[in-house]
Amino acid sequence: MKQVIHSKFKPMKREPLFVALSNQKGGVGKSTFTVLLASYFHYLNGYNVLVVDCDYPQHSISAMRDWEVGNIEKNVHLQNLLVEQFGTSGRKAYSILNSTPEEARETAGRFLEKSELDYDLVLFDLPGTVNVPGVFQSVINMDYVFTPITQERMVMRSSMSFVLAIREYMHRHADVPLRGIHMFWNRMDKRVSKGLYNGYTEIFRSLKLPVLETVIPSAERYNKDSGMKGSLFRSTLFPPSAAALKGSNLDLLVAEMETILKLK
Repeated sequence: MKQVIHSKFKPMKREPLFVALSNQKGGVGKSTFTVLLASYFHYLNGYNVLVVDCDYPQHSISAMRDWEVGNIEKNVHLQNLLVEQFGTSGRKAYSILNSTPEEARETAGRFLEKSELDYDLVLFDLPGTVNVPGVFQSVINMDYVFTPITQERMVMRSSMSFVLAIREYMHRHADVPLRGIHMFWNRMDKRVSKGLYNGYTEIFRSLKLPVLETVIPSAERYNKDSGMKGSLFRSTLFPPSAAALKGSNLDLLVAEMETILKLK
């Protein structure tokens, strides 16, 4: 079980929630939503967020942060936006740590122990396969896991297998920290027949597998990082802009997750 990190020289810190975006199938949006959720919770909703990038060895979220910093160094407009954002909210960029899945909790724990801040939420981006050492152990030691799913049959079969295996383990080991695993629909294409979606929804209900009510549409904004032009959406340094949020359902997803996590 998780332990509260404290010392005799400091008051006891508030223990943050450990939340992972995980699925044994790659390419379903785990890294994308780790960034989007971290930026929304941190910059817009005012929570202190830490991100642990466990997608070893590419560490795509850390690479994204480096790329964004490089862009800002060349762009006066983005520099001004960053200064304005800090001046308005006083919120600095959230930290991104690199880790292997095996050392995910330890990496976060060392950082939290040294930090002067009380953190509300630690988001973990885990690799897209449970065969990577440490992934399964990391999953069951989270507080909550959210699993993006898409309409592709291979993704659905793999995702169901993953969630059922985790749930079975939770039933057999009541003392694990994991409190719940929730799926949510991503990349829902309105042009595609809803037959598959409706069919799997019935299967989920029959198996009592929790699925969030929010459905994320298929939209180009989810597929690209925010660069030096256009509306800001997927960024580690800025929150999604009001214009880019329209029709994305990201705000609805955040609100639903916020209720599940009891952050309000």
